Formats: sequence, structure tokens, C-alpha cells
Amino acid sequence: MGLFNERLRSLDISLGIGETSRVTGATPTQIRYWEKKHLIHSLRHEANGNKRYSLSNIALIVMIKTMLDEGYTLAKASEEIEKSHQKADMLHVLMSTRLQGIQYDDQKTFLNFGPLENDPGFDVVAVVQENTAKLYKKAIQPPHHDPLSKNKDNTSKPT
Repeated sequence: MGLFNERLRSLDISLGIGETSRVTGATPTQIRYWEKKHLIHSLRHEANGNKRYSLSNIALIVMIKTMLDEGYTLAKASEEIEKSHQKADMLHVLMSTRLQGIQYDDQKTFLNFGPLENDPGFDVVAVVQENTAKLYKKAIQPPHHDPLSKNKDNTSKPT
């Protein structure tokens, strides 16, 4: 997924204000105002080029517009979006620094987050099934030593 994410971020996809307005449902006046309030940011491809809006800004415009349509004030929508970004950032840190493995079976997904800091003999394991997630403390199994296994110079051990 790293290469996919890198390629996705490198795509130079942007829309002008008219197209952005059309696809998001926000008026050009709203978009300009939100930009003035530093809620979104435009870019310019050339020195005298028109303003363009990146995919991430278009998604943000959709979020703001949806929240306003649901009755949020602009200030409250901005606050909620910031909280959402903070949560996403923290989840990214958790997943990128602690996730050690994922296993699947027919109905469940098992995520291993590695050893507990205060009890390193146990792993933290999340079990996700449908719309529920449960956390468990699982004893770490010591490595199994097979007397017939190869030693470090890849020869059989004497019996």
C-alpha cells in the first residue's frame, strides 16, 4: 500500500472553482469565503493561473458543505473537522508504529499490536467482527525448539 499511497499523493489532480462548485454543491462565494477563513487552500499552477483545488481540498469542501447542510455553524464544522483530523493522525501513528500483524478467518480479523509496555510477556490483540472490536491480552508464546532443526551453520544437530 505504500507505493499506492505515494502514487495517489503524487497525482496532480485539481479543479478550478467552477468545477469544484459543481462537484461539491458549494457555491463559488462559499468556497472563496472558506478560503479567506483559511479552512481550505487553493493552489496556482502558473504565476498568472487561476486558482485550483486539490482532491484533498475538494473532499474538505464536501465535508464543510455537508456539515453546514446538517445545521452546523461554520465555526463548529471547522472545529469538528479539526478533531476528526487529529483522530486520524493519532490512528495513523498507532497503526504505523505498533501494528505487527493482521490475520483473517471467515468472520473475524485479528490485529496484533505487539507487547504491552508494562507487561512485555503479553501482546495486545484486537479482534474485529462486523461492527464490534474487542481488545485482549494474549500471552506471547516462547519460540518452539525442535531438536531436529538446523543449527546456525545449516547442518543437522547431532543426536
